[in-house]
Amino acid sequence: MNIFNLALSALLASSSVLIVVSSSDVVHSCNLAEKPEPTGPYQAYSGDTKVAHTHIIFEDITPADEVESILNTLKARNTKASFFMHTDKIDDETKPLLQRMVDEGHTIGSKGQSSNPQVNFLYANNTYIEQQITGADSDFKEAIGFVPSLYAPSFGALDSRGQKILNKNGKTTVMWSAGANGWWFLDNNEPLATAVAGIRYTLPEAGGIILLPTNAEIVNEYLSQVWPYWKFVDFDTCTGRSGKSAKAAKAFGKSSKSESKSKKGGADAKAEKVST
Repeated sequence: MNIFNLALSALLASSSVLIVVSSSDVVHSCNLAEKPEPTGPYQAYSGDTKVAHTHIIFEDITPADEVESILNTLKARNTKASFFMHTDKIDDETKPLLQRMVDEGHTIGSKGQSSNPQVNFLYANNTYIEQQITGADSDFKEAIGFVPSLYAPSFGALDSRGQKILNKNGKTTVMWSAGANGWWFLDNNEPLATAVAGIRYTLPEAGGIILLPTNAEIVNEYLSQVWPYWKFVDFDTCTGRSGKSAKAAKAFGKSSKSESKSKKGGADAKAEKVST
């Protein structure tokens, strides 16, 4: 028995060495929602079925007018989303959209620096991966005053090597559960109804994180359809992160207000100087 216990301990110890990625560092879906036990005879889709948590994510912030239309739709339907972006797309046209996202309760995440070409972590060396992560962090800090903790690798491409680098840089990796086929429908000029059905039917009734294309027409139609399965929630509710994303949002808000005050103070000082 002692030999068995010793062997088992050795096996567990050696196994633990092989675990390089904590499941808490990678978010694949929403937490399962609680639902009261149904009463009475079994009947599918009866009563309050719309409880499964689902969260919408986007992976682009251009074109700006399309993103603005999407934000209008999300606001009208009181739906919160997450927007992941490459920092080479943050400019004078898109930066105001980031402020609006935060003001309206959405979450901002990183996809690295380069959108053209996008960097596939499976084929990049460690130095290049590190540059994408830390370079984007510097860009975010300069542009919006805080560094997002969420990261969505391009193409959903990730292995334990890339994840260890993301962990080292304090990132929570976000992967989609469904919907990554949206680009195909757009590229092949499929009818709107086909595109929306094709995207929606990839999401299980248990809910999850769904990636929608940056296309206002599809988003509007997607949220217009009445389906009994899902309740659309913000990222923190989806994952149980207890307001961690909101803290970053507040940091952005404070930073923007400070910047605005600073500019106003500078303008007032100049005006005072001119008047004297």
